[in-house]
Amino acid sequence: MVHAPASGPCARRLPSTVDIAIVGGGCVGLATAVRLAAMPGSRTVLVLEGRSGDDSRSWCSWDDGSDPVPEARSASWSRWEVRTERGVSVGSDPAHPYVLVRAADRRAAADRRLATSRSVRLVDGVPVRAVDRSDDGVLVRTRTGSVRASAVLDARGPRCPTSTPLGRVVLHQRFVGQWVTAERPVFDPTTVTLMDFADARQPGVVHFVYVLPVSTTHALVESTLFTPVADDPLDHRSAIAAYVQRRWALDRDEWKVDDEEQGCIPMTDVVPAAARPARVSAVLGTTRPSSGYGFARSNRHSETIAEHLAAGTPVPAFVDRGRTRFLDAVFLRFLRHRPDEAAEAFRRLFALPGPLVVRFLTERSSVVDDLRIVLALQKTPFLAALVRTLADAAVRAVRGQRGRS
Repeated sequence: MVHAPASGPCARRLPSTVDIAIVGGGCVGLATAVRLAAMPGSRTVLVLEGRSGDDSRSWCSWDDGSDPVPEARSASWSRWEVRTERGVSVGSDPAHPYVLVRAADRRAAADRRLATSRSVRLVDGVPVRAVDRSDDGVLVRTRTGSVRASAVLDARGPRCPTSTPLGRVVLHQRFVGQWVTAERPVFDPTTVTLMDFADARQPGVVHFVYVLPVSTTHALVESTLFTPVADDPLDHRSAIAAYVQRRWALDRDEWKVDDEEQGCIPMTDVVPAAARPARVSAVLGTTRPSSGYGFARSNRHSETIAEHLAAGTPVPAFVDRGRTRFLDAVFLRFLRHRPDEAAEAFRRLFALPGPLVVRFLTERSSVVDDLRIVLALQKTPFLAALVRTLADAAVRAVRGQRGRS
């Protein structure tokens, strides 16, 4: 592997041609590069990452064994909780622990995996400006030059949409996470707080705090908001400061922020648009609509991506089974129309046995599992969400018939 930092005027020259170009060196890009390097055959692979320097991103999931770089795990927990004003739900599944992977740790592990590869090159600090079809391949245009590739994967991840099609739901999962160091031991490193709604009183939205304690003095504290509007109405940093003071009685001079990450994850039943130039594939559908989780799903899909890129065939979108898509669509409408009841829904969900909840959240649940979960949730608001889901489907069907007539 050749690892070339590409910032500044002395950046290394990019190759003129490669077999496969991967745009984005994040979760999917690195996983796909590692899988391609392990495949038989000879092919040149170029990974172009727009960022340079430290990457503050992190990813979490319940471990399902799909990660091609499992040694990149930064921390893990077998116990988790959801806290609300009505009580605390605690769960555990030792066979599928909750896993944290920080971007820097994953990149370091991928670099070690690819150190002996002569065919894979990772280049940082090279934002891609355009990807254009040409007569003899695809032209990837960057500020430091252009690269012609036989196939291109756009692995830059999902963006929050700017509009909502008729009959669909879009919620923006906006978050700010701060890595906090306390002067005294206050965190419980045995338990992840997946959601704490105790201080969440933002009208018309779902707001909670998420805590990943990696030691008694170090934790990621994240303020998260599910909102139907594109603008973020919440001061997340003030919310984090208030939470740290309330939950752990830490005065502002007793803790500090070491690092910060922020972003927006789309939670939507909008079908991903697959239109791309010939020989260009994109990572589509790997973010779970009802939760925003995508790390394990991306790892699973990266195997399919690598196989199709190596074979020179189009990469299919990640597609959930119909039952999962329908349940997610109902849950999205519940969150949009009844945000004030979301905390109780999550408390009831996570009060169920841990292995059952994990099977549901990792798309491995049976019909019986799904029925147990549906029966545990509030009946009236979810029945209303079901009716809205069916009505929206009818609206889309009528509109589709009119468009074809």
